[in-house]
Amino acid sequence: MYLKKIIISGFKSYTHEIVDQLHPRHNVVVGRNGSGKSNFFGAIEFVLSDEYNNLRQSERVGLINKGASRSGFAFVEIVFENVPDSSVKSNETCIRRTISATKDQYKLNGRNATRKEVVEMLDSIGLATTIPYYIVKQGKINQLATARPAQLLQVLLEIGGVRVYDEKLSEIMKLLHDADKCLKQTRIEYSSVTERLKILSKERKEQEKFEQLDKKHRILQFIVLEKKHQDSVAKLQNLDQKEQAWQEKHRQQTLKISEAIENMNVLKRERKENKIALTHALSKQTYLNEEHISLQKQKAQLELQKKDMEAKLTRETYDREDNKTQLHKRMAEIAQTEEEIKNVLEELKSAQEQKDEYGSQLQKKIEMRNEIVDKLRRGVQFSTREERDDFLKQEIEYALNQIDKMKEGLSDTEKEYRIAVESLEIEKKIGAQEEKRLEQLSKEENLYEIRLSQIKKRLQDSKILLEELLLDEMKHKEELQNCQAQYIDHEHKLRKQIGTRAFQGFQSVRKIVNMVKTQAGEDHPVVKGYYGQVLENFECEEAIYRAVETTAGNKLYYHIVESDAVANEIIALCNKHKLPGEYNFLPLNRLQPVEQVHHKEQAIQPLISLLTFEPKYKLALLQIFGKTVLCDDLERAISTNRQYRLSCVTREGDIVKSGTITGGYRAPVSSKVGQYLILRNLTEKILQLENSLKSKCKQIRNAEALIENNEMQHAAEETKFQSLQQNKVQVQTRLRTFPERYRALEQKCAEKERKNHTLKNDLEMLSRKKVSLERELSTQFISVLSEEDERTIALLDKEIRKIEQLKHEAFNAELQLQTKKVRLENKLNVRLIPSRDALTQSMSGLNCTSINKNMKLNEQNQAMVASKINSLVQDINKLDKQVLEMKETDSKLSSEVKHWEQQQKNAEDAIAIKDANQISHETRKQNLEQEINEYAKQISALGVLPEVERVYRTMTLPMVRDSEPLMKELEQTKKQLNKFSAVNRTAIDEHTRVSQTLKGLSQKMKEAEDSLALYETSIEQLRLQRIDCIERIFNTVNTHFGEIFSKFVPTGCGRLILLTRDDPEDGSKVAKNKKDVVPDRYVGLGLQVSFTTSDGILNGMNSLSGGQKTLVAIALIFAMQKYNPAPFYLFDEIDQALDNKYREAIANEIHTLSENSQFITITFRRELVTGADKCFGVRYQNNISHIGPVPKQQAFDFVVDDTIRD
Repeated sequence: MYLKKIIISGFKSYTHEIVDQLHPRHNVVVGRNGSGKSNFFGAIEFVLSDEYNNLRQSERVGLINKGASRSGFAFVEIVFENVPDSSVKSNETCIRRTISATKDQYKLNGRNATRKEVVEMLDSIGLATTIPYYIVKQGKINQLATARPAQLLQVLLEIGGVRVYDEKLSEIMKLLHDADKCLKQTRIEYSSVTERLKILSKERKEQEKFEQLDKKHRILQFIVLEKKHQDSVAKLQNLDQKEQAWQEKHRQQTLKISEAIENMNVLKRERKENKIALTHALSKQTYLNEEHISLQKQKAQLELQKKDMEAKLTRETYDREDNKTQLHKRMAEIAQTEEEIKNVLEELKSAQEQKDEYGSQLQKKIEMRNEIVDKLRRGVQFSTREERDDFLKQEIEYALNQIDKMKEGLSDTEKEYRIAVESLEIEKKIGAQEEKRLEQLSKEENLYEIRLSQIKKRLQDSKILLEELLLDEMKHKEELQNCQAQYIDHEHKLRKQIGTRAFQGFQSVRKIVNMVKTQAGEDHPVVKGYYGQVLENFECEEAIYRAVETTAGNKLYYHIVESDAVANEIIALCNKHKLPGEYNFLPLNRLQPVEQVHHKEQAIQPLISLLTFEPKYKLALLQIFGKTVLCDDLERAISTNRQYRLSCVTREGDIVKSGTITGGYRAPVSSKVGQYLILRNLTEKILQLENSLKSKCKQIRNAEALIENNEMQHAAEETKFQSLQQNKVQVQTRLRTFPERYRALEQKCAEKERKNHTLKNDLEMLSRKKVSLERELSTQFISVLSEEDERTIALLDKEIRKIEQLKHEAFNAELQLQTKKVRLENKLNVRLIPSRDALTQSMSGLNCTSINKNMKLNEQNQAMVASKINSLVQDINKLDKQVLEMKETDSKLSSEVKHWEQQQKNAEDAIAIKDANQISHETRKQNLEQEINEYAKQISALGVLPEVERVYRTMTLPMVRDSEPLMKELEQTKKQLNKFSAVNRTAIDEHTRVSQTLKGLSQKMKEAEDSLALYETSIEQLRLQRIDCIERIFNTVNTHFGEIFSKFVPTGCGRLILLTRDDPEDGSKVAKNKKDVVPDRYVGLGLQVSFTTSDGILNGMNSLSGGQKTLVAIALIFAMQKYNPAPFYLFDEIDQALDNKYREAIANEIHTLSENSQFITITFRRELVTGADKCFGVRYQNNISHIGPVPKQQAFDFVVDDTIRD
């Protein structure tokens, strides 16, 4: 295995470097000082050694190249090439270490790994931590050369693996110490437990005697306490009988109190309901008054708005007329100014044409004059006619070219002129279209205003409807809350009357039936077979409510079902859903009541004949009421029962049955049937109110949806209206700027026309010049002018001066017209048109039509608010009357409550006058109850007792004194127990436990002695093995050192010395008898060498020079490496302090060793480069190091350059 590739990214001075295809044998790295060679060495060490372990955050950040790694991390990746016979399956092994400010991570073959896994992998390939010198950095050679003998010995022991023996020996010594300590502690505990066992044997005998006496004492105590307890119970029963007699005296007064309480409860409930209604009425009264005040404010606000709108309408009408007058005046001024501008433009056009005409004439005259003068000039300029003719031909050719160009320019100008004329016509059409567009937009604006007004009206009507619906909803909610409160109150009372369990059962059955109805529908057997409670399936007169309730009792709340199958299924469902309550069913298929034949008498009537019910419920009702008759009074009931053996009941609820008469006072308002009817009526009313409230809520949602729809329509129309107004403003703006744009286009057309005319004149002049040149070409060559030519020149000069004067006058006229035009345009654009636009905008803002519409809407709102106020005043008057009546009712109910409170107070005062003996009875009863409880506690405290002897049970208690046998026996037993004042109650248990403990300690002591002997034997064996290992390592390394040193210094010799405690000076004598060797006898490793003779006097390290020490240290490193070879070695400038001959010897030795291991050396010297198999150069540019393969000759250049620099 060898190192194949190194990837360095962001580490120290490297940004991203890949060192690929390293040679399996000797690789040399060269470079100048400071170029980054040591950083390359550190990158390899960063991954493979422990040098960079446990880095702090600041140290990790310091290793990262700040300029290269923007992401703030760096990594070094090393790839090893595996040999074919390696135990590793893949061809390559890749180790990557990545660091950042917050993490330090390893990857092994692409997966995350721990440092431990990496170390184990390195151990498997031969790069173990026990081989300290496969990486040799700067200073390590010097460190080894100056090391003490003890330090050298530690290095020798480390490479030989002696540390394993030391660690094992330390571990066994620790176990030996622990075993010895444990044995001593066990012996102490054994002695202590033996003494404790002797004491417990005595205490055990005392405890057995004490327990026998304690059992006898507790039995005697039990007999005494039991007899006292029975006596107290008999006395308490006697007092209870007397208490019942006293209670009967006060029963009547209690009945009076009950009657008063019932009546007060009824009156208080009525008063509470009246107060609730009064509170709602007062709240509603406050709301209506606030609403009335709000409507009055709205009415006053609408009246003020109307006045403001009338004043605004008057003001805006006046302003509109004034603006209209000013606008007509401005329009007239604009028309006049535009007419003046039009006239000035015509005059300006005429003046410009005249000026252009004068310019054309002037140009012609000047051209004619120049033609004659040029003819004379060429006569002087040229010496022959041929020269002149050549020049004229060139001029003619140039003129022809110019004519062609001017024709092209004239064509383009004419095209531009046509385009300008077409643009002028298009602009005129656009202006007409914009006027039509403005008219159309004005019509659409009026339509939008009408639609917006209609939508506002609908929106207002919808909001009024919503307010009315919300008011109705509030009334319904208040009424519903009142009914629900009453329902809860009556339901609570019914729960008290029938009991919580029965009421829960009623609710559970109803829940199950409703659930089945919801899930399976009306046709399910449970739904069809359940008929409700008995109370729900008949009706009767109010006068017999009490008789019916007394007869039926809790059977009123039994559930009538078609069959027992329906009942079983309901019960199963209740159990399945874990519903609480008590369920009682009357299955009609199981009922077989016998209908009684009653005697027809006026004073008695069958009770069932007074009930109204459906025929299918007859069996259930016969089962409950079939054997009972209704009698007018109690005497009649008693006689009927005696005569006919029938159950009789009176209207007051007194029942007479065989052997019993049940009756007494019952409050008139405690009727269960009445409570049920009230609940049924309230349920129906609540259902009606909920349905009505749902309907109102639906209407409210519809009204809200309508309002939302109208608001959305209004917003959409308003958006369209605003967009229309913006388009209208844009069209008006374009129309206002139309005259100016039109005049600009006209001016542009005129300019194009003048330009066209000018080009035509220039073309004509150029054509004349061409003709003149051609004419001159056919004339004779002359050098002087004829008289006719001179006269012609004089005449042309006179005409030129005259035309120039006329042209100047035409220019001044044009300038004056231009100034006048600019002045008129400024007047039109700066003053008149902005003033017209401002007046137009002001008139558009004065919208009298909108104000009229708003005034009509205001009048409608006033009428609506007045109608609301009238309706509200009627409601307030009606409510005030109701409030007055409720207050009177409250006062009346309060008086009645006070009356019944006085009745209750009188009855309570009568009860409060107690018999004098009653107080003493209560005290005596409490004392007896306390005695009974105390005796029971004392008996319970005695615990479980053995069987009591019969002789003790026959003894009596009333005559107990000191002479009584039972008490004498108890007292004697107690004295005997007092003698055992300090008995150990746990002596028996402790004796058994301590005996077991003593047995365990004996076994533990034996095991500890065996372990101690075993540890001592193991320590002796390990010490002998360690000594053998040290001597074997020393002999091998000593042999390798002598061989290598002889290669380095052929004329010298060297050896190692193993120093011992007995003979520290002479290390050549090694003990042969292993039994005489003691632990840690070897204290150091010495070196003796000779550089002159192979068998002369050997010198120690202290007598050597620096270079010699370095050579000896290198030889020692190579010797240790041969003992424990590694597949890879990294050397950093190990030859720095050596002479040339020694460097050559080291290079040869590395070359030899590289046959089996790979070497990477960093050097400045050529000797190592000479023997290298591959060279790599390091360069430093722009604060970044670069490394790459270089030829050997270039590597020599690095070395040479560095030598010269040094």
